[in-house]
Amino acid sequence: MKQLTGLVALLFIIGVGGFLYRNAIEKEGLYISDTAMVGCTEEAKMCPDGTGVAREGTLCRFPVCPLPNKEVSELEISFLVPVGYVENKNAPNEDLKIAFEKTSSPQNTPHAIVIRRFPISPGLTGNEIMLTETMFESSGNKPKGMQDFKPVIIQGRTFQSIVVERFEGMVHSLYYLPRATDVLRFEILERNVDWTNPKLVVSDLPEHKAFLNMLSTLLMQ
Repeated sequence: MKQLTGLVALLFIIGVGGFLYRNAIEKEGLYISDTAMVGCTEEAKMCPDGTGVAREGTLCRFPVCPLPNKEVSELEISFLVPVGYVENKNAPNEDLKIAFEKTSSPQNTPHAIVIRRFPISPGLTGNEIMLTETMFESSGNKPKGMQDFKPVIIQGRTFQSIVVERFEGMVHSLYYLPRATDVLRFEILERNVDWTNPKLVVSDLPEHKAFLNMLSTLLMQ
């Protein structure tokens, strides 16, 4: 009888001890699974909108920042998507990596923002890539040199900008960002623009301002 009582007491002590240990572990922020106990470090990944996400899961990986943040892992960038723009997942091709569209009123043709990537081949420079990949759409001509581009500094990064079309209510602008091994091209097509106005300042257009704000949130992963 004494042995049975002692066994019951031992099992009770073991059970209480296990509960207290588990409770203490969980208070330290550790994750307990059926096969492993993982403690994630507490640093946070910053998202373009200024919020942060913490590591999670058994592998302690950072989750994707939620919308309106957008991460493009292939390009190792993230940014804040302008209000009203929706991703067009049918658009990407070999160099066009991502595209967004926003309904324009009164026409059904949407405003568009796209991002392209051009690798820098051995022996070439970022400037040569920009000159090769730029064409004035109405004439089919290419820029004469880098003097045709306008440097625009946004959050410490220098973009090379150029307007390649201004015709029939549409303005098409390019912003190049050279990197070590590639050149990113951010484009915006704006619709329903008073394109014949000699006093038109493209950067003052509403959609262009939203586009520039997007570039100001750009983060490199």
